[in-house]
Amino acid sequence: MPKKARAAVVPEPNADLEIREYEIPELVSGSALLKVANVGVCGTDVHLWHGKLSGVPYPLILGHEVVGTIAEVGPTEVTNIDGDTIKKGDRVVFHDVTKTCYSCWHCLIAKNPTKCPNREVYGITRNPEKWPHLLGGYAEYVYLTPGTHIVKLPNHVSFDGASALGCAMPTAVHTVNRSPMKFGKNVVVQGAGPVGLMITILASISGASTIVSIDQAENRLKLAKKFGATHTLDLSATSLEERIQFTRNVTQDHGPDIVYEATGNPLAIREGILLVREGGAYSICGQYTDGGDVEINPHLMNRKHLDVRTVWGSETKHLYEAIRVLSSHYDRFPFEELVTHTFSLDEAQEALETQERRESVKAVIKPWD
Repeated sequence: MPKKARAAVVPEPNADLEIREYEIPELVSGSALLKVANVGVCGTDVHLWHGKLSGVPYPLILGHEVVGTIAEVGPTEVTNIDGDTIKKGDRVVFHDVTKTCYSCWHCLIAKNPTKCPNREVYGITRNPEKWPHLLGGYAEYVYLTPGTHIVKLPNHVSFDGASALGCAMPTAVHTVNRSPMKFGKNVVVQGAGPVGLMITILASISGASTIVSIDQAENRLKLAKKFGATHTLDLSATSLEERIQFTRNVTQDHGPDIVYEATGNPLAIREGILLVREGGAYSICGQYTDGGDVEINPHLMNRKHLDVRTVWGSETKHLYEAIRVLSSHYDRFPFEELVTHTFSLDEAQEALETQERRESVKAVIKPWD
């Protein structure tokens, strides 16, 4: 087993990343060591870099979207979600959320395990200053602690293809599952970033009649058409009134049955409420960090008799379902095209800045390049 590993660390909010070296502790029962092939650069990583999430320890090794190869397994058997034994050389992904207790009020009574107060998240709330240190994906290796939920990658799926999912597809699965999505629905997706594109895929394979993707980035709108959108709207080239009229025109003058928000911009909420049809559903999943307040009209929401749902995080079942979607539809959608920028571990700072400027659709760090 290797003795040390390099990692890119945020020493404190807004500080440039530093490359640090950590000792790799001995593996304990139920643990495994993952050699990182790809780690996705998520928009949340940018927010973490700027200190915009509460309860985050610094210094911090970023990276919660990790795929790679099992380098070593601890002294006792480790199994994946299906109960298969994990072996050295297996290509895997793991759920970034761990230590969900399934014993507290949120888990047992409210049935909302994504709000479990005991949960920890690799690359977000797991402190590298404590054992076993390598708990984020911006590193050569990640130490998978006992209880981490591991899923094997299908043989026909590349690491880049798997990176296209990131945390976006599990979030999208959670979002669509909480909405009234079914065959024949008319859908609008606000935002054609990774989460919006994954929602577009799920709406397409669910049999949506129309899927309108709204964004202001030309490259993302082009990808939206490849991932199932029947129509696209350029936010910067159309007015709100034009977007409302367009969505009505393609839905027999009723408006979309479901609008999904996947932008991260609070202003999108006001528009989404205006877009959705009378008696329709509005699903919000993009507001992971506090982007500030926005003025909305509660009377309009009430008058339209809207079903409004919000989504926080994902459960292991959403990752499992995401991998099944990827495997079943790998030939239908060009998942690998979503990885538009790649960086080495030493270029992690540049990777963050590229993501912040939204130049990439999906940027990944390849620590061994």
